[in-house]
Amino acid sequence: MTDQQLEIVEEPGLLRAIARGLGDTHFLVALAILVLTAAGWGVAVNVLKLVTEKLPVPWPAGVEVNDKYIMTSLPDKMGPFEFVSADGELDYDPKAQGFHKDGRPDGEGEVAPDVMELLGIGTASDERNLPLRRSNWLATRTYRDSRRGPGDPLRYWRLEVYYYTGGVDLVPHTPEICAVAGGAQWLGTTDMPVTIDGVAAPWGNTPLAFQRAMFQRTDMQGGAAGQFVQYYIFCLNGSPKSSRNEVRFALGSLFVKHAYFAKVQFAPLPAVQQQAGGPVFAVPDPAQADLAVADFVKYFMPCVLKTLPTPKDIDRLDAGAGGEKADS
Repeated sequence: MTDQQLEIVEEPGLLRAIARGLGDTHFLVALAILVLTAAGWGVAVNVLKLVTEKLPVPWPAGVEVNDKYIMTSLPDKMGPFEFVSADGELDYDPKAQGFHKDGRPDGEGEVAPDVMELLGIGTASDERNLPLRRSNWLATRTYRDSRRGPGDPLRYWRLEVYYYTGGVDLVPHTPEICAVAGGAQWLGTTDMPVTIDGVAAPWGNTPLAFQRAMFQRTDMQGGAAGQFVQYYIFCLNGSPKSSRNEVRFALGSLFVKHAYFAKVQFAPLPAVQQQAGGPVFAVPDPAQADLAVADFVKYFMPCVLKTLPTPKDIDRLDAGAGGEKADS
C-alpha cells in the first residue's frame, strides 16, 4: 500500500466528506444552514441582521387620509385633466335613459365595505395605524380630459392608487385577477414602455415598463363582446417595479426592514354617445388608448409620486430616524 493510499484509508470518514464538500457550493450552503440552526434562530437573526417583521412606512408630509382610508391629496386638476366634480355626468342609467344623481361627485370612487375587506384595507391594524399616519389606503378618482368633447371614448380616465405597508402582502390584487373575477376574459399582459419627464430618478428620464393587460367582456345588455385594457405599475419602497413577483420577493426578504408598496392602475372609461337609435356606450379602442397613455401618465404620475415615500425616506427610517414596531 502506498503512502497516499494509507493516508486515504486512515483519514476519518467525516473529515474526508467535509474536505470533499468544501469545494461544493451547495454543500457550503447546507453546512451554513446547519450551523445557524444549531446556534439558534435568535443568534442568526442578531448576527446576520435578519428582519422577521416589516415595519410600516409613514406617508409623506402633506398626504391626507380620511377615516374611510381614502387618500384625498390628489389634485383636482393635473394639466388638462380635471376631476369630475359634477353629479350626473358619468353614471348613466340605460333603463331611465338618463344620468343618475346620488349627491356625490361622479369622479369620486366609492368602495363597498366587502370590497375593502377583500383589498385588506381598513383592518384593525389600519385603525391603530391611521392616527400615526402609517396605515394602508387607497384612492380612486375619475378625471376628464378637457381637450376632448362629450362622447369621446378617451375623454374620461379612471385612476386608482393602493398603498400597503407594515406587513408581508402577497400582492394578489392585479387586473388579471380582479377583472376576471368580475366576468372578463384575460387575453394577455405585455410590457408598455413609458418615459416620465420632469421627475427624479429612479422614475424619470428612462422608459418604465408599465403593464398592459388586455381583456374581453360581453355587454350583458347588447350581447356584443368588446375588448378593453388596463394599465398598471408598482412602486416598492420608492422604486418602480413591473412584476408583482418582484414585489413579493422583496417583501419576503429577511434583509428588508421598512417596507411599503403601491399599485398605480389606470384606464380610459366607456363614454355615452348619442346615436340615432339612442344612447350607447362607446368602449375605448385599446390601440387608441395605447397612444394616449403617455400623455395621461405625463400629467398624473408626478402627482402620485408626491404621495409616496422616496428611497431616501426608507434609508432614513432604516438608519433609525423613526421605525416604530409594526402593528399586527
